[in-house]
Order: sequence, then structure tokens, then C-alpha cells
Amino acid sequence: MISHEGFAAFSLLHKKRPDGIVTRPASTTRSWPVRANGLLLVLQAAGLGGIVAYNIYRVDWQEVQQQVEFEATLSPDLTETVEQAIIIALILGPLAILAVLAALGFFLLFRVGWLLAMIVQAVTLLACLLLYTEWESILYREPVFIYPVMLYCIVMALYLNSSDVRAAFQVKPRAGARRRAARGF
Repeated sequence: MISHEGFAAFSLLHKKRPDGIVTRPASTTRSWPVRANGLLLVLQAAGLGGIVAYNIYRVDWQEVQQQVEFEATLSPDLTETVEQAIIIALILGPLAILAVLAALGFFLLFRVGWLLAMIVQAVTLLACLLLYTEWESILYREPVFIYPVMLYCIVMALYLNSSDVRAAFQVKPRAGARRRAARGF
């Protein structure tokens, strides 16, 4: 049997119970809902990035370059496609980056991770609602990708507010603060 008493990190992170079983403190363990939320945030970032990549990929950039070089203007159809790709990239691109940062916060159990995840859901829903209401003047066609994104954000907001996830990020009061509150100070 290997003795771990010589490792300083082991003695700081683990507790030895009287029956000889070594356990990790509850503050360093991650519950499965927290890991699941982190993975769902990565999935959301990949989905938003995929929507951006698809819209950029739809544009024939060689044709854009040729028309700009020879005619100095773009055809109306190509202009609409380029505008739509740029608008979608500017709206959903930063949200994908924020979702990755929120996932990183979840995996490392930073309290700001939960807050950032909620902000990502709220801003993504706001962006989708704005695109939905202004789709004629901005996108020139109905954006069908908005419906699954909105549904995903609603489900994520509900899941982020589940008790297991909230408990993992809740600040536990220090012992001295509890004693002072009990005494009335």
C-alpha cells in the first residue's frame, strides 16, 4: 500500500476519517449538474459559432472581391447576403466567446461563471428577439435558426437556476459571521 502522508498537497486537500478512508472536502468536488452545465455552455458556444460560420460560408467572397475590383459595387442579392453574414457574426460571435468563458468559469467553479452564464442566456435571448422582430429590415428573410436558439436559452436559464447548480456557487458564511449574527451584532 502506498503511503500518501508525505505529500503536502494530499494533506491539504484530503481528510482522513477515523475508519481510514480518505475523502475530499465538499468545496473541491463538482456535482454532475455543474459539469453538465459547463458542457452545455460549450455546446451552446459551438452552436452559435456554427451559425456564424454557416452564414459567413454562404457568402461567395471571391465574387465579392471580383465585383468590388471591376464594378466597384455589389449586386443587390450579394449585398444582402454579405450584410446578413456580418450582422449575424457581430451579434452571435461575441456571445459564443462569452459562452466559452462561462463554461470555463463553471469548470473551475468560479462564482462569476454562473453570473456570466446567465448573462449569456439573457443577451442571447435579447439578440434573438431583436433579430426576430426586425428580420425584414435586417436579414431580408426569416431566420429559422432563431427558434432552436431561443428554446435552448430558455432551457439553459431554467437549468442554471436549479437548486444543485445554485448550491455549488453559493457563498457559505464564515463561522465568525454566523456567531456574530447569532449574538445580534
